[in-house]
Amino acid sequence: MNVGDHTVTQPSAPGPSAQARAGLGKSVLGQSVLGLLWPRLQSQRNRWLRASRPERITTAFFAVLGVLFWLGLLGLLGWLITAFHGVEVFGPILSRKLLELMMMALFFLLCFSNVVTALSTFYLSDDLELVLSLPISRTRFHFARLIDTVIQSSWMLGFFGVPIFLAYGYAYDAPLTFYLLVLAVLPGFVAIPAAFGLSVATGLVRFFPARKIREGLVLGGILILIVGFVMLRAIRPERLVNAESFESVAAYVAELQTPVPRLTPPRWISDVLTAALMDRPVPWIELGLLISGAIAATGLARWLTGALYDEGRARAQEASRPRLARAGWLDRLIDLYTRPLPRVMAAIVAKDIKTFVRNPAQWSQVFLVGSIIVIALISVSSLPVDMFRGPWAPFWRNLFAFGAHALVGFIIAAVAARFQFTAVSTEARAFWIVRTGPITAEQLLWAKVWPTLPPLIIVGQILSIASTMILGARPFLVVVSSLTALGLSLAISGLAVGMGAIYPDFKADNASRVAAGPAGMLFMVLSTLLTFLVVVLEIAPVWLVISAEAGDRTLGPLQWVAVAVPLLMAAGVCVAVTLIAMRRGARSLWARELPNS
Repeated sequence: MNVGDHTVTQPSAPGPSAQARAGLGKSVLGQSVLGLLWPRLQSQRNRWLRASRPERITTAFFAVLGVLFWLGLLGLLGWLITAFHGVEVFGPILSRKLLELMMMALFFLLCFSNVVTALSTFYLSDDLELVLSLPISRTRFHFARLIDTVIQSSWMLGFFGVPIFLAYGYAYDAPLTFYLLVLAVLPGFVAIPAAFGLSVATGLVRFFPARKIREGLVLGGILILIVGFVMLRAIRPERLVNAESFESVAAYVAELQTPVPRLTPPRWISDVLTAALMDRPVPWIELGLLISGAIAATGLARWLTGALYDEGRARAQEASRPRLARAGWLDRLIDLYTRPLPRVMAAIVAKDIKTFVRNPAQWSQVFLVGSIIVIALISVSSLPVDMFRGPWAPFWRNLFAFGAHALVGFIIAAVAARFQFTAVSTEARAFWIVRTGPITAEQLLWAKVWPTLPPLIIVGQILSIASTMILGARPFLVVVSSLTALGLSLAISGLAVGMGAIYPDFKADNASRVAAGPAGMLFMVLSTLLTFLVVVLEIAPVWLVISAEAGDRTLGPLQWVAVAVPLLMAAGVCVAVTLIAMRRGARSLWARELPNS
């Protein structure tokens, strides 16, 4: 440095220390796409490292169950595709048709899932304020969030798609080229729905708030699921294996040749994979369309997001208006419904009901419950009971109706997992307000049971009575089924709320994630075991009554005692499970530290 005519030499600054170099490396990494994804990966790693031993054991247990389910699905698909492929003359056509249908279903599921996920990752994520304030380019932000969207929304392709490809490879004894082509086409097949979902989400938030769009899409997805199942049953795909169910060979061939649009990714990937299965030359046109389509769709999504993101992000901050929660008639209904309860419990119930009706993401799940009931009753009506003829036909109908008890219990458990197991966790960080209030743990848990128990009882009664009457069961079995559903509704409700209090997650931002966690899966296992225990206790009395009715005999006094005792034992099991679960849940909940401490 020159000062007048003199030159002053400053001492050289020391080189950066190892800690500074590490910080500089992290800073550079933080500006890359990988750096934006790194915190999410680290959070998953830390969640595993900081988990307690019971949590790790539970996670490992359900990971093993997931692997077993995946292997079972692989075996089922392998058997199904082998059966289709083994049909004489029409086997290759059937297999190709099945592949096209499955690729079409996966593609539309990916498109819909990516729209909902893109709304969350690009517009509604809690860390957006921090990420957007970092000195990073919008391009890096875009591709980091796009990869995050793909990871969150495309898991079903790995869980359901990979078994499809492996099953086809096994059925056709496919060469190595087939598996290499699968690896080549999967990135394009995943990228196109992701780009499409982001483009649709960006276009929608240009005109509507993101939260309302996501809530509407959740509701629309439920309706699409219902319509899709009804359409699938109307098509009756099982007819394709049996050509004799058609009037003529021409009608059969016409049904098989129903075209899938050529300029669609499902058609491209099915053409490429079918050629590899048949050991034919690679269709380079379809492969090129898939790869170039993925690149073009990604570029279009980047351009559209760059032009409209800021305005859409601003509209995403709009809050919804609590119109229904402020309705006077709702207040009167809640007051009437909570009148038998103590005042402090009535306040909790009123708060939960108003929170439920204000959040469309919650009340829209009612449509999902309705669809489950419809699907279950359609499945029951499709059981092949007509194949039993003669004097023993009513006996077999009653057995089918008795077996429906397990289905009813499983559905009750699934509904309870979504609405009751998460009831305590929905208090979130405001739990400390309830914890320091003038309420006991038992009162809080029973207040969580009160709003959801009557709807759960209604669901169980509809399923049990309707399924037994559809199958033509005797009045005794209809009554037993109704009482069983009532007992299971009470027991599973207590088990759900009690376990939800033992394993609460006050930091979860979505109730569905709480229900899908390891503790939620453990609840489903225990409720399924409870259902089977109740069903096993009822086997002997139901068998005695059904056998007597089939043989036109009358039961004696001792036989009626043999009928009554197991049924009373089943009722006792339901009451005991309810009380034990609620008491243990209350002790565990009040013994834990405050979530903010």
